[in-house]
Parts: sequence; structure tokens; C-alpha cells
Amino acid sequence: MAVKFLKLLLVLICFCFQMAFADVMKVNDITFDSSDSIIFVSTSNSDGDLKIKKGHLSNPDRIYIDIENAVLTKKQTLYEFRNGKLSSLRISQFSTNPHVVRIVMTYTSKFKPEDLKVMSVGGNIILKLENYKLTQDYLTQVYREVKSSTYDYFEKVQVQEAVPPQVLEQIVLNPAEPNKSNVVQPKVILKDEPVRVNPAIQESKLRSRYFVADASVKQGALLISGTGIVNLEKVFYLSNPSRVVFDIPNAVSAGKIRNKTFTINETENAKIGQFEPTKVRIVITSPDADKYRAVYSGDLQNILIVRDDKIAGIKLFAETTKLLSAKVKTKKEYRTQKDTLSLDFEEPVVYSIKRNGNTSLDISLYNVTLYSIPSLLNQIQQGNLKNAVIDKLNGGQGIRILIPITDKTTLDCVENLQSTKLVFNITNPLQQQQKIGKGLLNKKIIVLDPGHGGTDPGAMRESVMEKHIVLEIAKLVEQKLKNQGATVYMSRSNDTFVSLSDRVVFSNNRKPDVFVSIHINASENSSVHGIETHYYKDDSIDLAKHLHKSIIQKINDKDRGIIKSRFYVIRNTDAPSVLLELGFISNEQERELMQTKERQEALADAITEGLINCLSDGGTK
Repeated sequence: MAVKFLKLLLVLICFCFQMAFADVMKVNDITFDSSDSIIFVSTSNSDGDLKIKKGHLSNPDRIYIDIENAVLTKKQTLYEFRNGKLSSLRISQFSTNPHVVRIVMTYTSKFKPEDLKVMSVGGNIILKLENYKLTQDYLTQVYREVKSSTYDYFEKVQVQEAVPPQVLEQIVLNPAEPNKSNVVQPKVILKDEPVRVNPAIQESKLRSRYFVADASVKQGALLISGTGIVNLEKVFYLSNPSRVVFDIPNAVSAGKIRNKTFTINETENAKIGQFEPTKVRIVITSPDADKYRAVYSGDLQNILIVRDDKIAGIKLFAETTKLLSAKVKTKKEYRTQKDTLSLDFEEPVVYSIKRNGNTSLDISLYNVTLYSIPSLLNQIQQGNLKNAVIDKLNGGQGIRILIPITDKTTLDCVENLQSTKLVFNITNPLQQQQKIGKGLLNKKIIVLDPGHGGTDPGAMRESVMEKHIVLEIAKLVEQKLKNQGATVYMSRSNDTFVSLSDRVVFSNNRKPDVFVSIHINASENSSVHGIETHYYKDDSIDLAKHLHKSIIQKINDKDRGIIKSRFYVIRNTDAPSVLLELGFISNEQERELMQTKERQEALADAITEGLINCLSDGGTK
């Protein structure tokens, strides 16, 4: 009898517990970025009924966000930032009964508290940290085939766990005896000042700008809905089974759709996953995977992934738009030719971009009206677009522009936020018989900084020293730059020790256009490999982007990204400055390669080309 009573009592307790928490929302995770633009807070809420309060704390100045009727399912965590507008961010269970999850942010003088906006998308919370003031001509990237871009730079973040505030104690002054500080007040709750109990770990936080809030199947197509600015990479295909992969870089998905499979029909399905910390991957499994494409909405918030043979039966737009103008500019860069196709529309455009293998580029404009195809052809058939073809889309509504390409062609597309302007950059290598002129860097001053030297060998493995490899690469770069007319200064030209402060003074005295520090990386894990580019100042982003892109394109190695770092030389030099990590001496394969003249020449060529494209009159400013 007693056992039955205990069982009944346990059931009642569990029932009451479940009832008590039935309506409590779970806060599952927080994802943020180094761009100081958006913070994503994922929850279990799906109906969008959120109760949020925003307030201010002082000494020091802090902003807090209280999520009411919520419980935190992850550990209470403190994030500390090295750069940017935020100094730290902490998420914790602020109280129970009532249940409140609190986010507290400390900030620097760069941040304006009034710019913070709190939004809800699909039951998830988005904290927008910037008040963007963008013009009609502001262009943002929506498609790319070379992964490196200004959206990919990131920084290191310190992450520390905090003790739950309910168990903290504090030593305080006794009010009656102000000169004594040894009186312990037990069980003082410190809701705003958690104690760090674990050593900080380093995490890399990528720049995020799109939140995938939901996904659903509509009329045999997959609709991806979100907020921010959607951007797609070049699709790729897998076999056994037949699949097509769409990657959305710099994006975070809601927890409710991660690793969820969506049935499209009896032979096709889609799966969404958080492939990297800020990259969402969509995989379509289909016997006709090559028929799928992504259609951009007219507001950059949604994309529809649909088969070519299903598009005609789906209503993609509510209003049509006129094509107001089409222009092509052709520009020869170092060893490449870029054709830029600019299209201006009266109203937002709905469109898709698809490569048909390595033969043609398909730009489909679904809601565009056009009265004269010959006139449009006359406007765009220039440069490498001279063989472009324009057709009406099936059904007579909209147009398709087909541009011949090769396997060497790369493409990126930018769009204004009003979706009334598209700009396609189509890049092809120059033919070998076309000679690159000399003197592309006339009047340019460049400081090269081979790392370490003398008594400082740098990273070492098996008697191989970083200082020797980087000096050889720097000498090759020096000669190649001089061949292009540049004035080049080396912080060291032999195996001598030069202090970091002396390197900075050396560079600043010569007032160069750019400063490039050359290094080789190392890790305790011998399997780690790849190339990194480090910058610190905002005026160095363009230089970092050009150098990193050139090296990754020329060297077959892992792309480890563009990283915001506090290395002394790039933090204190006056000129735009980067620090290159050209591989890992701790990785046996890379160590052997970097000792060869072939790899050193290839790296020197890549660095030279990156500098030419960044600095020369024929380069990309």
C-alpha cells in the first residue's frame, strides 16, 4: 500500500512539475559575430509570443535584455571580446519563479545604446546592434564562387563559464565598522557580477548576417525564410545518392530546423544543417539533382529552391518590373579580365543564378518585362559577353540571359537592398599570349617584414626554422615587386634579430603604402594545416582580402580565413598592414612543401599578384 502511495505521489509531483514548466520557453543558444551587427538567440518558442524587457545598468555602463517566462538550457556563459563595440556579453538564468533569462552586454565608447534594436523572427530573438544608414546604391553580396570576402573575417573570442549566482558569497564591509573588511555576509546573490571559475578558451566567431528562421515545402519546392541578407555560394554536386548542396555562408539556422529532413515528394527530400558555426548547408537528395536552382525573393529575406521543370507552375512574384538600363564595363587586371554587367530595374526583381556545368551562366529574371531583345543585346555584348544570348522564359514572362563561360570563369553578384539593382562580376583568366605590362606598381612603397630572425628562430620542427623559410619567400616577393616598379624595403634582409618595436619604427619612418609581415604557423596538433591572413585596423581589410584571395586561388591548401588579431606589428604600423601565416611548419606535408623552391615561388607569385590587384591602377581598389 505504501509503495502504491509513493508511486501515486511521484506521478502527481511529476505532473505538477510538468504543468509548472509547460508554458516556460527554453532559451537554447546564442550566436553572435565580430561585426557588431546581429546577435541570434534561439528559443523553443514557435508562436512568436515573446515578453522581452530592455534596460540599462551603471558602474559600469551595461545594457540588459530580460527574456521573461524562460529557462536557459545551456551553461551560464561570459563572452569577452578583444575588438569591436562590445566588451563582453553574459547570458544567465537571472531568476526562477518568475523565470527570467538575462543577457547583459558591456560596451565600448564606439557603441550607441540607442542603436540596439530587439526583434523576433519565428519565435527567436534577434538583437541588432547597428543603426544602418544605407543609400539606394549600397550594394551587398548575394552570390559568390570565391569563398574569401570581406564578410568572412573573424576574430578570437574568450569564452568563460560562470558560477550560478545563487551559490555565490561576497566579502563586504560591515556598515557598523567601515574600516573592517573581514565580515562575511553569507548567501549574497550576485546577479550581475558572475565569478569566473574555468580558464578561458579561445573560439573563432565568424561574421553572421542572415538568420534562417524556418523552412517548408511549397508546391514541390523548398522555401527558406529568414531575416538579414541572404548570400549563396557556388553549388556543388554529390553522388551515391545523387545530391546538390546549397551553402549559405555567414548564416545561423534556428534550432527547430537543424538536421530536419523535409519530404519534397516520394523520391526527393531536403535536409538543413549548421555545417559550420556560421554556415548553413541545404542538401537536396534527388535523382535529378542538377535540375535544382535557388530563386531569390525581391527582399533578400527568402529563397526558393526549386526544379527547373517546376518553376513555371509556381507564382514567384506579385508585381512585374521594367528593366531600366543594362551596362557592361570591361577591365583588365593582373592576369585576369573582369566583365561587370549592371542591371537597373524600376521595382524589386525576382531572379536566379545558375551555372550550366562549365558551358554557360544562366541569369533568369522572372518578373522583368522587356520590349526589345536586340536593343538589350546591343548593350551587353561587349568584352567576354560578346556571345551572350537573351531569350524569353517559358510562359513568355521574364527573360533569361545566357553567358558563355569556362571552367576557369568565376562569378560574384551584388545587389542593392531595395532589390532594384544587380551587378554581376564575371572574371576570366587572360590568354597566355596576352602579356602583362611592367611597372604596375610604379611609385608604390611597400615594406616586407620577414618574421623572426637571428636569435629568434620562430616556429621549429625537426631543425627546420620559420625564420629561414620566410626570409627566402620575402626575397622572392621583393624582386617580383621591384620588377613591377615598386620601392621595396625589407625589415631584415639577412639572418639578424630585429625587435617588434624596431620593425614598426622602420616601417613608419618610410611611410609605405602597405606593410606585409610574412610568417609560418605552428600547432601542437600536427594534422592542422592551411593559410591564414591577419589584420587589425579597418583600413587593412581591403589589403587582407586581396592577398588572401590571391594566395588561396594559387595555393592548393585549406582556407583558414581572414582573422582580426592583435599582433604588435599590424596593430602599431601606420600603413594598412597584414600578417600572413603561409602554412604550418608543424604539419609534415606543409613543412616539406614550404622548403621547396616551387612552393616558395608560388607563394611569392600569389603575394605579388594580390598586391598588384590591390595597389595598381589596373587593380581593384
